[in-house]
Amino acid sequence: MKKTYPIVMTQGKDFIVVFIPDFNINTQGKDVPEAIEMAKDAIGLMGIDMQDDGESLPEASSIASIQSNTPSGAIVSLVDVDFSQYRRKKRVS
Repeated sequence: MKKTYPIVMTQGKDFIVVFIPDFNINTQGKDVPEAIEMAKDAIGLMGIDMQDDGESLPEASSIASIQSNTPSGAIVSLVDVDFSQYRRKKRVS
């Protein structure tokens, strides 16, 4: 199952901080590509843990609603996550 979620990236002192509103979690990366990859990983791992606990995945917020509440200078983007792929990764680990 593949879903798309919005993320908000802001420049921190040493890293790009990523907030994932629909999961209410943060992660970070040294640059934008790494920050996006870290967001995908965080969403994927949290999502399969939620599913394993019998919880439903959150519905994705609209990008417009996220942009309207985003501080100046932040970057709002969408990331797609394949939860089936993360489940396969977890089994291999």
